[in-house]
Amino acid sequence: MTTQTNWQGSYYDGHSLVPHSVPITVEPTGLTFLVQSSKTQSWPYSEIQQTQGRYSGEEVRLERGNGISEILVIPNANILLAIHRIGGEEARHFHHPGTRHKRVYWTIAAALAAFPIIYGIFTWGVPSLAGPITAAIPISWETKLGQFIQQEFTDNEDVCENKELTENIESIMAKLLMPIKDRPYKFELTIIDSPMVNAMAAPGGYLIVFRGLLQDTQSPEELAGVLAHEVQHVLLRHGMRLIVRHLSMAVIIAALSGDASGMLSYGLQAAQTLQALSYSREAENQADEQGLALLQQASINPEGMMSFFEKLGHEQDEERTSPLRYFSTHPPTTERRRHLEELASEEPKDYQKFSFGKDWETLRNLCEEITDVKDEAKRKE
Repeated sequence: MTTQTNWQGSYYDGHSLVPHSVPITVEPTGLTFLVQSSKTQSWPYSEIQQTQGRYSGEEVRLERGNGISEILVIPNANILLAIHRIGGEEARHFHHPGTRHKRVYWTIAAALAAFPIIYGIFTWGVPSLAGPITAAIPISWETKLGQFIQQEFTDNEDVCENKELTENIESIMAKLLMPIKDRPYKFELTIIDSPMVNAMAAPGGYLIVFRGLLQDTQSPEELAGVLAHEVQHVLLRHGMRLIVRHLSMAVIIAALSGDASGMLSYGLQAAQTLQALSYSREAENQADEQGLALLQQASINPEGMMSFFEKLGHEQDEERTSPLRYFSTHPPTTERRRHLEELASEEPKDYQKFSFGKDWETLRNLCEEITDVKDEAKRKE
């Protein structure tokens, strides 16, 4: 098979941006070409560096010299085949177009080989490291992330701002938190004006309760039971661990690099993760047990926690199309109630009652009354 030896290209002398069209000849020891009426130039292969032309469709760019190099640009990449055939060992450092299809195969093979490794890392490796990674994340970062998540919820929903309701619920929170010494978080409770029966704990101490859940409670002790459960999710860093597991490498890289802003960039995904995914059975049991212990330490009757969870379980069974959402992330079971009853029976039952200026039924509906006023005002506009 005859190999083409003559090729057309452009020459840049390193002093001017104006290219010179030159005929190039492929020789056994190098390339030769004539620039206009000047003498023939000879480039030994050992002095030539290929800087472009390794991919299909690219022009071939060859450079020679240090600093501002002389350059040859050849539009036809087949000159590389001619260089290899004619130059032999002298030209082996040039890219060989014939190996491109092999590179594709090797890339595919490497990807296929890496898939089970990557799958194993994300299926077993990252979840098993979620605990240690979460422990290494500073509280300050967790608090910023929780604040971002809270804003994601409150920016899209109306917030209950009734002063009387807020003050009374804050008094429940204050009593509940009193036994906790050296609190790492400044807990903040937000009530979302929505009929959804739901509550959640964002990292950093940000608790969110929806109006529907508040109105479903029959006593302040029932609300205190829900809050105790959510407070323990925060203290045990269950939400942060869940986020680490499902945002995995993104959060890990941000945590290890000390990039708090990098973590915050995943705030929306973190909010969606907390809303859509459920805690493990172990995490739920921990929040139940520690929440019950917190209620007892605060002299709040834990029967409110157990009765409310049991009631919501019945409501969920009876009203599948209702806006009930609490147990999409907090699954109720008979075993949980029985287990809590066993734990509660070990403690004395001398509990204090909450005292408010109004009865609980009136207080729990103050948020909806504000909503009705707003709706009436809008209708009059």
